[in-house]
Amino acid sequence: MSSLSDFIGGGGGLTPKFEEFNSAGTFTPSQALIDAGGYIEVFLVGGGARGSSTNYGGGGGETILTQMYLTSTTGCAVTIGAGGASNGSSGGNSTFAGSSAGGTDLTAGGGVSANSQSNKLGAGWGGSLGNYQASAGNGVLGYGAGGAIGPGSGVRSAKANSGQGSANDNSAGSGYCLIKWYE
Repeated sequence: MSSLSDFIGGGGGLTPKFEEFNSAGTFTPSQALIDAGGYIEVFLVGGGARGSSTNYGGGGGETILTQMYLTSTTGCAVTIGAGGASNGSSGGNSTFAGSSAGGTDLTAGGGVSANSQSNKLGAGWGGSLGNYQASAGNGVLGYGAGGAIGPGSGVRSAKANSGQGSANDNSAGSGYCLIKWYE
């Protein structure tokens, strides 16, 4: 029979821990984490795109939330995608190299300009005017939200480390990574 802590996670007296990455770095699993089973949760956001014109807002970066098990204390490289800085520029990919510690490698794609979002997780398309009028996507908990256009909804000026897209006259938000575990 399962106990309530099996469903809630972190039961049995384990303490939740987390580490945020606003720039590139390395996540190094502790021996206590590995001894507790190696379970981690990774929230990874790609950089947002800057709008391309007065007709298209920039798309937000892809947002990924996943769980995995690590089996060693080898460091895992984290890269944070840059936000689009010039008119019409895409955001950079954010990555987590979990395979170096026995987990899985992850890539959260950077947002693209011109209201296009294909093969990505999240709701971060940019707003558009003209024949394809659409309000921007709201992202996931605000992360990876799409850039505004004209009078429509969306992000005009992105927050740093939000993965948010932006209007064509403002820089987009860089990516983000949050890792949570129990030990």
